[in-house]
Amino acid sequence: LNQFAASATGRPVLAGPVEATAIGNILIQAIAGGQIASLPALRETVRASFSIAEFQPADRAAWDEAFGRFEAIRR
Repeated sequence: LNQFAASATGRPVLAGPVEATAIGNILIQAIAGGQIASLPALRETVRASFSIAEFQPADRAAWDEAFGRFEAIRR
């Protein structure tokens, strides 16, 4: 899905941790409990703790051709 989005939009996609919802919940609780001082500190904790996957656009010619067909149908 990430590669699809990158290719379809022609823009890089950065994908974070798979369990982002659970991790976010735990980290917000850490802020509330005083273990993490601020939102910027929380973001730094995430950057230091999890790898970020980057997906670059691919097959632009095929996507541009499909968009051309879409535009023709739309008119």
